[in-house]
Amino acid sequence: MRFTRRRVAVVGAVLALAAVAIGAGVADATIHRRSGEPDAEEHEEVHAVPNSSTGSCGVERWSVKTGTDADAGKITLGSTTTTTIAALGALTAPSSLPANNRVSPTETTVYKVSATLSQYKLEADSDYHLVLTDSSGHTMIAEIPDPVCVGSGSVLTSRIKNARSEFDAKYTATGSFQTANVPVTVTGVGFFDFDHGQTGVAPNAIELHAATDIQFGGGGGGGGNIVTVLDPGSRSATVGTATSLQIQASDSASGQSLTYSATGLPAGLTINASSGLISGTPTTAASYSPTVTVKDTTGAADSTSFSWTVGASGGGCSGQLIGNPGFETGTAPPWTATTDVISNSSSEPAHAGSWDAWLDGYGIATTDTLSQSVTIPAGCTASFTFYMHIDTAETTTTSKYDTLQLQALNSSGAVLGNLYTYSNLNHNTGYSLHTFNLSSYAGQTITLKFTGIEDSQKQTSFVLDDAALTLS
Repeated sequence: MRFTRRRVAVVGAVLALAAVAIGAGVADATIHRRSGEPDAEEHEEVHAVPNSSTGSCGVERWSVKTGTDADAGKITLGSTTTTTIAALGALTAPSSLPANNRVSPTETTVYKVSATLSQYKLEADSDYHLVLTDSSGHTMIAEIPDPVCVGSGSVLTSRIKNARSEFDAKYTATGSFQTANVPVTVTGVGFFDFDHGQTGVAPNAIELHAATDIQFGGGGGGGGNIVTVLDPGSRSATVGTATSLQIQASDSASGQSLTYSATGLPAGLTINASSGLISGTPTTAASYSPTVTVKDTTGAADSTSFSWTVGASGGGCSGQLIGNPGFETGTAPPWTATTDVISNSSSEPAHAGSWDAWLDGYGIATTDTLSQSVTIPAGCTASFTFYMHIDTAETTTTSKYDTLQLQALNSSGAVLGNLYTYSNLNHNTGYSLHTFNLSSYAGQTITLKFTGIEDSQKQTSFVLDDAALTLS
């Protein structure tokens, strides 16, 4: 069970921390790791994550850096603002930096900057630290987090994975700064960092963090060619109704053949690699954030990201509203979830497919959440269903030590209704189907939220799969 695996991990982490504290001769067990050529960036706090590139991930404003903060939904993922290092460096730095919120509009804007990648390094928090320089000597930092360090509910997960793989295809980052001095075009979310004297830090400590795309070359790619792909803007479609979108792109060199690819398209849609036509019939109502990349034969490339909202069929009283209902994408979106909730562990097999949502199961004090927003058309009957398996190490037959609460919230986060509270007393063998009538919320946008709360001993696992909100 998850309890066994996680208890071992917790004990190992405690022993490791104890060893660090004893070796350093201090009572403080906070981990600080340094790599080959430490700069002030290395003094930031990290925590142990064994599967990450360095064995550690960051702490300081980490939710904002990786897109799991309370304001992540405000990021303008559907549009990109082209700017310069000088322009970003001239912005006024805020007087204070909130831990779990964004400084608008800078930290909710996706920027694209063309510059020279002068240096790069793998930081102690597993980020790739990129130093960008312009022709006048202005510098700023862009950072690409390790996807392992990104929470499963992040709106940036697919983009961070994309940028990380693009960089890995070109360079191998290590714990020491390496020189590149190559032209790049970097796309990323604006972010104000604390000024630790980091290598390449801008005067106002602004960064692109997380960087979501990096193209090498004069805009990006080899041969000096410049590929430009136009932002198609926000899109909408309907389940069951065929739709199409022609991606528009150009090349600075004549006679080049362009190749198109896309990630994060709505279910049921594909892109023609030769023509750039996205077409198909959407199958699942949800909000999507596709990224389209266009390359020419020299390797020059450009990308654009935008939003695509797919509504229920006909906009009437039919169809299914839950996106990623069986978690088979292997990531949370359009759900929002705490770290490690989306799981394909053989310890808690899925009801169908390979993935499920596994809340709690640690055997220590834990709170896990899973939520998704839906709009129920007025006048419709709405039925919310899901399959759940509960197992527990608790032996009591009377006390509810560990609980899972299902609530309906409004768009401001206020509780509209407490639908049900499960506990360790509801443990069962296999999965059981649970059904709730949500017709009273017709005409509203609501968030369905599961909150699992586990006490300090004896695990209880709440495992969810195959959710649906069906209209009739």
